[in-house]
Amino acid sequence: MPRSVLSKLVVFLLLVVLGWPAHAYWVEATGTAVVQHQDLVAARRAAIRDALRQASFQGALHINGYQAMSRGEVHTDQLSINTQSSISEMQILEERIQQGMMLVRVRARIESSGQCEGGNYANGYRRSLAISQFHLERPLSANMGALHDISERLPRELLQRLQNEERLRVLDAVRFQLYADQSSIPTTVNDQGRLTTAVDTATRLGAQYVLTGVVRSLDLLHPDLASERPVLAGLYERTRYRGERFAREFQVDLFIHDGFSGELITSRRYTTTGNWTENRTERVGFATPRFWEIDFGQKVDELVEQMVADLHVQVGCQPFMARITRTDNRHIYIDAGSDAGLQPGDTLSVYRLNTFYDQTQRPFTELVPVDLTLSLERIQPNFARGRLGALPEMLNIQVGDLVIAW
Repeated sequence: MPRSVLSKLVVFLLLVVLGWPAHAYWVEATGTAVVQHQDLVAARRAAIRDALRQASFQGALHINGYQAMSRGEVHTDQLSINTQSSISEMQILEERIQQGMMLVRVRARIESSGQCEGGNYANGYRRSLAISQFHLERPLSANMGALHDISERLPRELLQRLQNEERLRVLDAVRFQLYADQSSIPTTVNDQGRLTTAVDTATRLGAQYVLTGVVRSLDLLHPDLASERPVLAGLYERTRYRGERFAREFQVDLFIHDGFSGELITSRRYTTTGNWTENRTERVGFATPRFWEIDFGQKVDELVEQMVADLHVQVGCQPFMARITRTDNRHIYIDAGSDAGLQPGDTLSVYRLNTFYDQTQRPFTELVPVDLTLSLERIQPNFARGRLGALPEMLNIQVGDLVIAW
């Protein structure tokens, strides 16, 4: 066995033995970011993201080695380190500026299970995620502050903050509203529904996965206390309830759908509370500079950073997939290329899409593995060509079928 491979295996086994907790625990970490152009909001976000990254590395680590060969020679030899943990809760403990640097200390709850919770990006390929417009479940809850634009501004915030992720390619689908009617919206984060419009959107944009969401609540927790009150009653309530009378809830569900079948593959609910002290008639708007300054906006900002960290992990745990766009004898063309990190000599498993119907005539899409491997020969920015070991028609491989790397 080559020494490099042996060393990777030894390190991997040590991490399995020494560092694989299967429980939840709290850790503290400090993140830093340079304050540029006096933009404290951007620096704070970057520091929070760095702190979350540092916290996740205090969980268990997982080592993955990846090699690809062409004509008997190794042309790619990668070693990746992934955390086997996710962050389920976060608290800001301290913020300060020191010598032009923003420092943020956080307390984060780490959950580890030894499964793919740190992102399975070992094969080096970039997953593509289309982010669609969200649905505001109860528009009346957005009246205070005129936050009705959250349906577009929240997904655009996620889109912008995910742009710099090296292993994730995000695509703008905010103009698409995937939930055409109330019946297609999952009622809970546990619904295992499928979304046919997700397939249409993914096909148009060439995305493997589609993110959408539902804003469940922007409610004031004590709307009667936040309204205009008589002087004496107002003084009494200010003394008794203090900031709690301005408490406002932010609750949103995120759903990731497979862009090939529309199946819901993962979902999560996010909730936070902050104080809304702005005038009742002021039209603040969501994600405006003024919004990020108030307490409620800062709490939402922290939660959005947690969403970004989670999405990187959740999409990374899914396999890399690409569509077959053309068959030419033993040559196969796919809709992913160098933009996804593919290189000549890489090999991908071929899967056939099979649609079947249950007793209520609901369609389901099944991925059927076939005993074929596609070896890539020519790579372009947006597509690639490879060669099969057998004629594709022998196994009924058609346009629309898939290649997958796990």
